[in-house]
Amino acid sequence: MIIAESDEQRFGVARYLVAALLSRMASAGGAVVFPILAIRELHDVGVGALLVAASLAPSVVIAPLAGALLDSTRRPRLLFVVAGLVSAVGYATGALLGIVPLAVVFIALLAAGCATPFVMGGMSSFVTSVIAPERTAFATDTLAYGVSGVGGPALSAVVIAVASPRAAALTLATASALGALAILSLQLAPHRHERTDAGLLRRIAIGTGYLVRHRPLFLVTASSTLTQVGAGAFPIAAIALAAQRWQHADEGAWIVTAFSVGSLASAVVVSIRPVQSVRPAVVLTTGFALTGALIALSAIGGDLVVTLALVAVAGVCSAPSTAALFELRTVNSPPAVRAQVFTVGAGLRAAASAAGATIIGPFAGADAGLLVALVGVGWVASAAIMLPYRTQAPAPVNA
Repeated sequence: MIIAESDEQRFGVARYLVAALLSRMASAGGAVVFPILAIRELHDVGVGALLVAASLAPSVVIAPLAGALLDSTRRPRLLFVVAGLVSAVGYATGALLGIVPLAVVFIALLAAGCATPFVMGGMSSFVTSVIAPERTAFATDTLAYGVSGVGGPALSAVVIAVASPRAAALTLATASALGALAILSLQLAPHRHERTDAGLLRRIAIGTGYLVRHRPLFLVTASSTLTQVGAGAFPIAAIALAAQRWQHADEGAWIVTAFSVGSLASAVVVSIRPVQSVRPAVVLTTGFALTGALIALSAIGGDLVVTLALVAVAGVCSAPSTAALFELRTVNSPPAVRAQVFTVGAGLRAAASAAGATIIGPFAGADAGLLVALVGVGWVASAAIMLPYRTQAPAPVNA
């Protein structure tokens, strides 16, 4: 009986990993593909930055709606499948940059960005219904982020090398479509089993208000959001660094991949042996601080191997922070608004990434070493936000 349960749990982990990582690869790879595609087709990395921003920016607007829908629906799987297909169509259209009008590509990527809160934070809020215990579930979800974070940029870099950036964008679209199909295999328990008379707008207001009023959750959200300003700027800064120092913009994809590889390696370890002896708030704060310091150090010097090594170690420090973030969101939120907490958190992070990509775009021709160093400083600042954190039980809500 124990063996059967263990086999069932392993099967659930495998199914969730496949569905989650395929669904998330497009967002991770798009940050590399579209700047390079814009350079190849339009000779303008700034346009690439704007396209990356377009694929991320809608999240902050859609996130509360996505969370409220996921908290109240009895069929969350259907919403995830639709979101995956919308993302696939958006990235497939993005592959036509230089063939169709730029406005069409921009609108398509905006639509793909609307799907992001569902497959990012939304799926994370349901992982405990597929995998138990909780820390194993969060570590598994962190692994899914890590694999997709590596798979998206690495797969994109390989396809760019052997084919073209356009083919890479189509590959990401295919991954998103396959992810939507894989989600059909998951048994996702709804967050709410009873009917509610609260309207959708009221549920959104209750969930958003809770996130703002609950001080520990607010600090976690603010800290994790600020890190993503740097995360959004990092691919552009890395590509600019590669172009300036080594005269090959394509090597910027490998710098981004090095971070993801480090994160993945750490996520594998955490998924096998979740951090139990250290409080999640400490793990989050320390991880953010170390990640930022190492990224800032990677901007010093001109050796590509040293840069790749420092960025990879920075990635190692990031994965435990991600698992701790998911745990902190869960322990600080009641089930009635949990999906909103996750989707709004993910939406704010995606919007912050978009802001980072937008802000850095006009400065892509500046000293790239300074840009990378500033990215690291942003991570360190996010760690400082967590210093006043104190544990507080989640308050009950009527949503």
